[in-house]
Amino acid sequence: MFKALLKLILSTKSLKERANYTYFEDTKNSTEEQAEQAVAELQSALTTKQFDITSIEEKQQQAFYDYLFGQSPPTKSHDELSLFVSDKIESLLKSPKHLLAALPILPTSLTQVIEQLNNQEFDTQELIELIQQEPVIAAKVIELANSTFYNRSQKDITDLKAAFMQLGSKGLMEGVINGFISKMVPKSPVYFQQYGNKIWQHSLSTGVITKSLLQQGQLNDEVAQGYLVGLICNLGDMIIYQLMMEAFSVVHPDSQPNSYAFKELMLKNAKVITYKIAKYWQFPQAILDVLAIQARLKSSAQLKALYQQNPLACYVYEANIISELMAQYQGNMLDKETLLSMSSQLLFSEQAYQHLDNALAL
Repeated sequence: MFKALLKLILSTKSLKERANYTYFEDTKNSTEEQAEQAVAELQSALTTKQFDITSIEEKQQQAFYDYLFGQSPPTKSHDELSLFVSDKIESLLKSPKHLLAALPILPTSLTQVIEQLNNQEFDTQELIELIQQEPVIAAKVIELANSTFYNRSQKDITDLKAAFMQLGSKGLMEGVINGFISKMVPKSPVYFQQYGNKIWQHSLSTGVITKSLLQQGQLNDEVAQGYLVGLICNLGDMIIYQLMMEAFSVVHPDSQPNSYAFKELMLKNAKVITYKIAKYWQFPQAILDVLAIQARLKSSAQLKALYQQNPLACYVYEANIISELMAQYQGNMLDKETLLSMSSQLLFSEQAYQHLDNALAL
């Protein structure tokens, strides 16, 4: 997706000046020694920053990244190539104009659905015709209509009209959103294939949990919008991951990036990138407001006030936390006692605690 863009920022000249592909070999070249010293200083700063993480929120985010990538080696070391690539990508993320332009265009079908989120009167046939113009999205809609959640009769559904009859307007919206966002899921090499699958499942889970919390809180009018925000709130992680994968294929196809480089980039930039992508796609202001809050929210102590002002933003934040904790628990990275202890510090609403209790009871 981003190869042409990355080739510009990872030019041959800059690689020769900044990267050292033979860092496993001894060298006495003074230029290389200076480069190694600079990398060592940056490495030290990043390692120190890891130890400076003290808030429960940041610890949880790091723990979830450990679940996604695998735990980092106890030496907390960085390789030079990873640091070089990370530095280049971080520069791009700070000024993402070209990055945003490289993203897929928001399909008319999704734009139309978003506009109709709070409109009960829309032309079904017109909407179906729009979706038919996007084969990947149409396939996802039909796939959702055939899922066990929607298709209790187990009769195969093969066309969009039948899918709409099965799903209803809100289910149709879910299928369209799933279809578009699934195109953003990284198609990574085998070494990191698991991550792409995990982050997509986490995104789906966050959307579904957000819906559940809204329904429990009797905010049914916001359910469709909540599902959309929950699904895309981790889009920045997908984009940064894809950038890293494609950057390494441009720079050095045989190398594998150090996991600290991933975690550092995502921790600092993912939520902000998500907001900027949504703004670039001209999502409604109500959605942008919720995503902006996700980027600014640093402490669960803020949830009480947030719940009073913007319950949707509170539920999206809590849905993301519940999804993370349950993934870690099911992956045997958390025991039940630790999960409950973490949740007591990270969640606020009665709906969030009830949903977590129900999930643990299954």
